[in-house]
Amino acid sequence: MFGLSQQELKSVIAETHEPAISIFLPTHRAGREIQQDPIRLKNLLKRAGEQLIQGGSRPADARELLAPITDLLDDNAFWRHQSDGLALFRSRDVFRVYRVPLSLSEFVSVSDRFYLKPLLPLLVNDARFYVLALSQKNVRLLECTRDQVHPIDLPEVPQGLEAALSEGRDPQLQHHSVPMGATEATQFHGQGVGTDDFAVANLTQYFHRVDRGLNDVLTDGKAPLVLACVDYLAPLFRRVTRYHTILEPVLSGNPDGLSDAELQQKAWELVEPYFLQERTIAAAKYHQGLAEGRAGHQLAEVLPAAHQGRIATLFVPLGVRRWGRYIFDSSTLDEHDQEQPGDDELLDLASIQTVLHGGTVYGVRPEEIPDQQVLAAVYRF
Repeated sequence: MFGLSQQELKSVIAETHEPAISIFLPTHRAGREIQQDPIRLKNLLKRAGEQLIQGGSRPADARELLAPITDLLDDNAFWRHQSDGLALFRSRDVFRVYRVPLSLSEFVSVSDRFYLKPLLPLLVNDARFYVLALSQKNVRLLECTRDQVHPIDLPEVPQGLEAALSEGRDPQLQHHSVPMGATEATQFHGQGVGTDDFAVANLTQYFHRVDRGLNDVLTDGKAPLVLACVDYLAPLFRRVTRYHTILEPVLSGNPDGLSDAELQQKAWELVEPYFLQERTIAAAKYHQGLAEGRAGHQLAEVLPAAHQGRIATLFVPLGVRRWGRYIFDSSTLDEHDQEQPGDDELLDLASIQTVLHGGTVYGVRPEEIPDQQVLAAVYRF
């Protein structure tokens, strides 16, 4: 699933029963590398079994607990339909599998709760965006993050104006008209698309059919979409589409000559300010809060605040782990340089408690933490 919601995350947390097994691994959508994915999971299962036995489980009980995951190893259909990463959660009463658009690092956790921090990028707005490359000859939809791009199949979308018109006039559009303003008329003049009124009618027909096909794919209206097209097409498509989160800046020019990666890179320049806006506001509140005693960056301070539901916003670094034990009842923190039996990953613990109490968590690169601290929290009170 792509849009892992906070509600879904909370339900995973709520269902935890010890021992709780969390497994993460990178996967592949196509190519020979797919054959390596079940091998990688098999190795991680071995590590999970060893951790279970070290924690006191009998070998037979460990095998029984891991059996639903083990069954996936020989499920060829399962491995043919992957995304960039796989997250699996297993306890006595829980078995959940998430295909996610994140290239996850291999990791196994066997603890008294599920480990969830690698999935945090899916819970913030900058996890993904779309690029719609639109021309009179082709239509491409790309699913993107800052670092990745994947084309989406569009079986119901006509590839080009000619293909759309060859299907005949849509009866639902016979009496539909889109008035063209002076700006659009000026843009159409000299574009080589026939008389203005005739061109607008044909393109309107085309874009309605494109939008109808996209509606089956763009089911989450929250992810921003960047239009990549010549300028005069953008206002016409905006009038037709039912997708509301389209950014105002247009990636201008005919996109047919650009690769998927080039479109993603150019679109990122347009979409990055959109993503940074809320995070920038939160970072400013952190700096203001430090002066007012409503922000902090020490684990010994942040962990009890998270448990008490006092954190409004938390920044945590992805790929960084801090091990130790925190006892909420006594607010006792014991940090370790290396993971020890029974340890919690403390950054994950702070993140989970923040989410459970309705706070916002930003999983960011370490250098993007305000003031480059280990973590940064803005308190509600």
